Amino acid sequence: MKLAVVILGVQNSGKTETLRKIVKKYTGLPQKQMKAGWRFLSIFKEKIWELKLHAFFVPASPSETKYKLEDRILDLGHSPEIIFLAEQTDGENRKSTFDFLEENKYKILDFELSNKNGGGIWDRFTPESKEEKLDTRTKEVITRLKEEIKAVLLKKN
Repeated sequence: MKLAVVILGVQNSGKTETLRKIVKKYTGLPQKQMKAGWRFLSIFKEKIWELKLHAFFVPASPSETKYKLEDRILDLGHSPEIIFLAEQTDGENRKSTFDFLEENKYKILDFELSNKNGGGIWDRFTPESKEEKLDTRTKEVITRLKEEIKAVLLKKN
């Protein structure tokens, strides 16, 4: 099973902030500067056990950095099982990003940020609504990720 969590949005819409919040909440580590790399996420945590996921993060979209996802993954030497990445809605590398994920059989969980102000969790945030929206986004992303993992585990039994 390969999973890709893709946060879509226009430039400066909160894609990286959303990924940063996920890392902070599920690793316990603050991320002042978010760089591409591996993180252990504790998404299933009980009193006596926890399951950590080893995920690869690409917080700056391939369209913004001009560094295609397939090139970044080739530089790693192997395809991660779980990728979290930001991508621009109409970015020049958006198509190649999704083509790479599909060709490499990733199940894509995509979340699109709105470019408008509003009360929805995927709308732009204000300084007053930032923490609440990021918390709610994080919960929704991780809930969907957990559902996918549980479905795969149940299918194997």
